Amino acid sequence: MTDALDVESGTSRPGEAREDFSDVTVVLVAAGDRLRSRATTLLTDVFGRDDVTSVGHLDDVPAETPASCLVVADDAVDDLAGVVAGYPEAAVIVLATAPSDRTTGAALDAGAADVVPVDESNRFGRLGERVAAVVAWGEFRPEATARITEELKEQAMDEAPVGITIADFSLPDRPLVYVNRAFCRTTGYSPAEALGRNCRYLQGPDTDPESVAKLRRAVDAGEPTSVELLNYRRDGSEFWNRVDIAPIENSDGEVTHYVGFQTDITARVRAEEAAERYAAAANRERERLQGLLEHIEGLLEDVTGVLVRAESRTELERGVCEQVADAPSYAYAWVGDCDLAPDTVVPKVWTEDADEMTSGDAVEDLVIDRDDTSEPVGRAVSTRTPRAGLVEGTVHAAAGVPFEGVVAVPLLHRETLYGVLVVYTHTTEVEEHELVVLGTVGRAVGAAIDAFESRRTLLTESVVELQVVVDDPTDPLVALATEAGCSLASEGFVVRDDGTILVFVSVTPPETELDAVSVPDIEEVRRIGEATETGLFEVVLPAKSNLSLVAETGGRLTDLGVDPQDGSLTLTVTVADRSTGRALLDGLREVSSSVRVGRIRERDTPPATRRGFVADVEDALTEKQRTALQLAHVGGFFEWPHGISGDELADAMGVSRSTFHQHLRAAEKKLVSRFHRDDS
Repeated sequence: MTDALDVESGTSRPGEAREDFSDVTVVLVAAGDRLRSRATTLLTDVFGRDDVTSVGHLDDVPAETPASCLVVADDAVDDLAGVVAGYPEAAVIVLATAPSDRTTGAALDAGAADVVPVDESNRFGRLGERVAAVVAWGEFRPEATARITEELKEQAMDEAPVGITIADFSLPDRPLVYVNRAFCRTTGYSPAEALGRNCRYLQGPDTDPESVAKLRRAVDAGEPTSVELLNYRRDGSEFWNRVDIAPIENSDGEVTHYVGFQTDITARVRAEEAAERYAAAANRERERLQGLLEHIEGLLEDVTGVLVRAESRTELERGVCEQVADAPSYAYAWVGDCDLAPDTVVPKVWTEDADEMTSGDAVEDLVIDRDDTSEPVGRAVSTRTPRAGLVEGTVHAAAGVPFEGVVAVPLLHRETLYGVLVVYTHTTEVEEHELVVLGTVGRAVGAAIDAFESRRTLLTESVVELQVVVDDPTDPLVALATEAGCSLASEGFVVRDDGTILVFVSVTPPETELDAVSVPDIEEVRRIGEATETGLFEVVLPAKSNLSLVAETGGRLTDLGVDPQDGSLTLTVTVADRSTGRALLDGLREVSSSVRVGRIRERDTPPATRRGFVADVEDALTEKQRTALQLAHVGGFFEWPHGISGDELADAMGVSRSTFHQHLRAAEKKLVSRFHRDDS
């Protein structure tokens, strides 16, 4: 109520009001001081200070004070009906301090002329004008009522903002006999065109028959009703019409006419229809998003399970492919390696089986250019964010991938890109929400791969086997094989102290005179042994060559092959980890025109210890081989000059000299092979 007392009084004109109501006296009764003070100000603004008497209780009103109007606050009286009865000549207005429909109805039932709520609206602020209106109505009511003529009523109907019609029920087909201007504006029909016809001419092909039937039943029963109809204007355009009709009866109670009110509600109906369409679309979108959310939650849960259970990186990557491909929105998945091949992405593991594709038939030979930003994989690698696109027109389509869409998801952990998860879909569109979730999956997988790599570095010897193809006809070994017309295969190699590389190769055909060929950057070629059928040669390469790079990066050459037909050198190299493999590939690219990765395999082996190495060698040696090796070492046979002869060692073992040397050489071979970790 405190705030309500601060409401502005509006635009009253106190000078004119005091002149018009100079003979009006107002008595204000209010218990609250603030309410009484504010109400007094509002009343004196209209009636003047001398004509307003303000008291806190009815008993305080001077007996000689006449009152044209009694304004009483509901907090000052208990029996309002008694107050009204006690002031029969005065209009009683109630100030409702706690306004509600119930208090207002009770005050009017008690005989109050009006109820003015004490609230924040201008209803209380215009208290003076409201009192003046009540007093004036009591004085001038007969005159005001007499001025309502039939002409004025007809003019009011003509000028009404809604369409008004009157139909005559005494004439055939109940034609319209009156239409106002608003009806003509709404329908486009002039009065001459509208009158004399049943109003059904507003109906058309899409007007609802049931609504028309409801209108007809009410008319036949002589009852009022309301319907909403799709009607048609004179020019054929549609509009929605709210039709409210009521019967007019004569003195005998017979329906002689029907009055109708037509309101153009087209804007409202169109808004409702739009709201319904929006609500339906929103509901569909909500259902779609709910389905997507359930799909996302299921996918994250399944992938998380794989991350927890996997015991190797390969198992992890294959499990992620399987779980993603099983999701309803996706069809097939593979993980591409882009760690050791900086120019391309090639499939590493993939979904084993799918309805449209079995065992990676369409993807195992895929090679995707990392710099090709016209397709999703290249864009995902370059931007480090998930990317989606169409299969059509890409290398995927050329490989025979039978799906519509493709999504590429980088497998990231911090700044390291461990690979790309490539997902195929049956649809051409992928939601932005899905890309966000797949990005989360990619980061989770990247973190898991990083953990595997770190753990393997700590607990095992990380062995990565690379098959590297050097397509360079100018490579010394390629040039040697091409000139000699043979293929080469490695039998081992040794790095000398001066950095040169001694390579042992076998040739096919074995009778090839490899030592008769001279090419640049080959320092020496020498046949080993006299028999040509062995085809074994020793080739000396300079300190700066492809093979020296293998040694410099800590790699171990396990196989080598040269094919003169396509001018390629194929190296199979085992390196400690992927970073070493990257360093080797970078070095090879600096000295060769074309280097590509043919195959990548990973293998974990327990870390070597001295005790483990000794146990491995002892397990490999027979008892006689171990004895021969130990006697030769203790006796000084490996020193020069020999501390003991072979004959003496043979006698010590009780075998012939040739048998002793046979046991000793077998032991030496096994020892050296274990030293070089060559178990073959």
